[in-house]
Amino acid sequence: MKQGLSVIVCCYNSAGRLPQTLKHLLAQKTTGLSWEIIVVDNASTDNTTETANNILSAATTADKYKIVNEPEPGLSSARKKGYLTAQYDLLLFCDDDNWMDENYFELSNSIMRSNPEIGILGGKGEAVFEKSKPAWFDTYQLNFAVGAQSNSDEPLTIVKTVYGAGFVVRMELFRKFDAIEFESLLSDRKGNQLISGGDTETCCVALMIVYKITYSPKLKFKHLMTEGRMNWAYLKKLYFGFGRSRMYIQAYERIETSDELPGKNLNYPLWLDKYINKMKELRHFLPGILFKLNREGDDEVLRYEALRGELFELKVLKNNYAEIFKKIVATKQKAAKLKN
Repeated sequence: MKQGLSVIVCCYNSAGRLPQTLKHLLAQKTTGLSWEIIVVDNASTDNTTETANNILSAATTADKYKIVNEPEPGLSSARKKGYLTAQYDLLLFCDDDNWMDENYFELSNSIMRSNPEIGILGGKGEAVFEKSKPAWFDTYQLNFAVGAQSNSDEPLTIVKTVYGAGFVVRMELFRKFDAIEFESLLSDRKGNQLISGGDTETCCVALMIVYKITYSPKLKFKHLMTEGRMNWAYLKKLYFGFGRSRMYIQAYERIETSDELPGKNLNYPLWLDKYINKMKELRHFLPGILFKLNREGDDEVLRYEALRGELFELKVLKNNYAEIFKKIVATKQKAAKLKN
């Protein structure tokens, strides 16, 4: 595979956000670096494809960009379409509202070339607000892919996971995903449905294959905070989605330390035993939480929403919950064989 950087912009109804995002990508300062922009239209119902084509065709040559469609809704599906389309060995996943600093291509390429053990590299997002900044934003900014992903000021820090906005992934990693027949358990964002965790799942499997996950505060981008997301109701919905995805991420964390499947010596099926325990947790919130639900900035409200999301996903999964652990163990074992 050719050396260079394939920039993948996954889009869902992104026509209004794409112009600024593409403007910053096209303004990158590089020296001898081969790159391309791949716009993945993920089942949009607006003129995302037309907008991208009009901007890119006027600004650069045909060999520098591709616009492809992915009809299967979900960010994970869109990302896969992107890397299957890519021609270069490094992949930069740029959200449709990320404005990359002018040295993002060059710096991320330099870091990855100098550190072949890194599988995934994350950067630092800085919020730009379409309207006003909510009083609670700074406390919860990481949930919007904004802020430092490590307490260290070092130029490069090893971490367990990074957010997916602006992260750089080695194509070799995805080739190894294919070799172990890895299938994502999380669809990630799907239209307006706020279930997430696909980036964390990618990091979990990368660690199984013994790649390093790193974060660099020097790798910077601006992240547009649109008016529609800057309200308490949206954040509660986001936490409900976090709760749903947590059922999968916790399974990965459990299998990280042991291949032993949970559920032995239980009186109920695994999902039901978990559900009962979660219901007991929920009971501690009631009835007082009902009077707080619209109180902005109350962390207890968000913890309650995340717990509701966990309960929701457990009920959806039911007996398939145990199968999740089996699939993760199988992935871990295949990764160990590949590593050896």
